[in-house]
Amino acid sequence: MENQSVGFFGALARFLRMTGGPGQNLWDNARFILADVPLHPDRVRKALPAMLKPANPPMATLFIVDYTKTSFTVPYHEAALLIHVNHLFGPGLHCHTMTVDDDTALIYGRELLGYPKKLAKFEWKEEGDRVFGSYARRGVTVLSMAGTKGERQPSPRPVFDVKTYNVAGPGSLFVLNPIWMLRPREVIRESYAMDVKVKIEPSEWDPISDLVVGEPRNGRFVVLDIVKSRYNLIAGLAGPKFLANNFNIRFR
Repeated sequence: MENQSVGFFGALARFLRMTGGPGQNLWDNARFILADVPLHPDRVRKALPAMLKPANPPMATLFIVDYTKTSFTVPYHEAALLIHVNHLFGPGLHCHTMTVDDDTALIYGRELLGYPKKLAKFEWKEEGDRVFGSYARRGVTVLSMAGTKGERQPSPRPVFDVKTYNVAGPGSLFVLNPIWMLRPREVIRESYAMDVKVKIEPSEWDPISDLVVGEPRNGRFVVLDIVKSRYNLIAGLAGPKFLANNFNIRFR
């Protein structure tokens, strides 16, 4: 019983840090390759719950990141496709796809914050100013991103410090799920312009190539700390149609 109590209170402390409670940074020295990519208008509308609308023009941010230090697990890697969306409460991001190579990060991300995480194998290399990242699942290298650091950006745009609308997380009922609105607090340490080359392979299990229809833009390399979440509030509901349209990307 004592060990179970310690485990429960440890998990509670981590949850409070993630959602605004006191404590150390969630991530330090997180190293990102990022780029924006245009999306297919009809397909992106199908990928979103009814309460979220794609930005005009439809756009997403792709990233691969090396999390070198965290407060809740070992260092790990992550990749995501974040759709730019509009909501009654304001513009923001919707996490359509996210993969990691650590099961603790997967569990906390899915269960506490609603990120649809799956496990993948990652490769990450930094050689001088050259940076490369990729991930593979079920025999397919789904995403590769590479570039060389360019001019330093004195006033960079935020990476995560914007409204994010995630489906599921706490209160998930599988078919009918809450849409959570959260906003991480970050400190950007470095940001460099980068001519990012993106390669996306078709995959039955991770069909993001169906969404992306153009060349990457706004590429950059960013080093940042993520402190915690400013808030985590319910902003709507997603129903069976959302689940049916996104079953592969979230559960296979």
